[in-house]
Amino acid sequence: MKLPFSSILGPLAAALLAVAGTLTGVHAGQPLDRILVVVNDGVILQSDLDRAMDDARRQIRERGIAQPDEAVLRAQVMERLILMRVQTQRAQAAGIRVDDRDLNDVLTSIARQNGMNLAEFADAVRKDGLDYLAVREQIREEVIIQRLRAREVDSRVSVTDQDVDMFLAAQGAEADAEYRLSHILVAVPEGANSEARDAARRRAEDLLKRVRGGEDFAQVAIAHSDGQQALQGGDLDWRRAGDLPQLFAQTAAKLAPGQISDLIETSGGFHIIKLVSQRGGTERKTVNETHARHILLQTNAVRSDDQARLLARDLYDRLQKGEDFAKLAKEYSDDPGSKNNGGDLGFQAPGVFAPEFQIRIDQLQPGELSPPFRTQFGWHIAGVIERRTRDTTDETRRARARAAIGNRKSAEEYDIWLRRLRNEAYVEYRNKTDADAAQKS
Repeated sequence: MKLPFSSILGPLAAALLAVAGTLTGVHAGQPLDRILVVVNDGVILQSDLDRAMDDARRQIRERGIAQPDEAVLRAQVMERLILMRVQTQRAQAAGIRVDDRDLNDVLTSIARQNGMNLAEFADAVRKDGLDYLAVREQIREEVIIQRLRAREVDSRVSVTDQDVDMFLAAQGAEADAEYRLSHILVAVPEGANSEARDAARRRAEDLLKRVRGGEDFAQVAIAHSDGQQALQGGDLDWRRAGDLPQLFAQTAAKLAPGQISDLIETSGGFHIIKLVSQRGGTERKTVNETHARHILLQTNAVRSDDQARLLARDLYDRLQKGEDFAKLAKEYSDDPGSKNNGGDLGFQAPGVFAPEFQIRIDQLQPGELSPPFRTQFGWHIAGVIERRTRDTTDETRRARARAAIGNRKSAEEYDIWLRRLRNEAYVEYRNKTDADAAQKS
């Protein structure tokens, strides 16, 4: 059973990539094994590594990439596990919890995306030979990490109008283009001296020479990249130019599909990107807006629902006889946001109003009034004043730019924060092979 987690939870999509595969590796009855690594006051067990290795092999196999050397894969997977541990420990210290009710909401969303209810989803997991309780805990851990990131990283990110202006000036027409990139990162530790940076540069130059010489980019990424997508062969999937780091977007715009970039140097290390494919470009965006007005009559301690309905009918009859809509709205409407404007709701795009209200005004012609109708808010008399089609290209581009800048800043801050968290952690390898592999990386 393949579960499309990345399309289910929005903000959790990136972090849940690991979970989507881990589910196929969490088998019932697996015994706890020896301790491989001590991470602060926690441990990574042999069983933890075995499950994660199964997951990594599956992901690589599904992508059609040749399996790397076991020692190389083990080192990548072990580092990923350590990063998970330090984050969950930080979350625990910060008092971040995901109770069973929250977790059930997440699982229900996953089940719904697979056309099941929660009970059917649990049965399907068990039929695949998986431990459903272990699956729940894996997902709980990912949600906890996302809440930790939101508190300690995302909450500190701000985007100004000047940021948006500079972004759009730099991106130009390419901001709406989409690229599929593959990525290799040779990371440079925070505060590294010039000798360490030079060594990282030499390593990156060697990797660049190898991929340009014909070695498979994905296999090199799996074996040597320090990026978050290393175990996916460095695949960044489709991203708008505006959602990429600026240097990546500017470089990708100059590449032809299949072409590999020169080294891209940032404070975090040296990057190599390959343009796999490109699509899209600038399009004009428009929205059909409706200028509506209404009178709302709510039920309260002195007015029953039936009385509200009868009053709405009386007001409708008076309007049909020519009484002024604005005057009646100011006198009778219970909508504090519009009554002082004579019930005027202004121009609004589809989806702003409650569905029942939207359906009613969509059926009206300009100048026409609806008979009284009920929504969750009470009884309404609605009318359409006029409709228009508005060009929202610039508005849409600015909104996308603001979101892209926020995502970019968040990703950059998260990488720095995570490296710092890793550097501050006490990590003791109980296996010499793992210790040697960590030292080499």
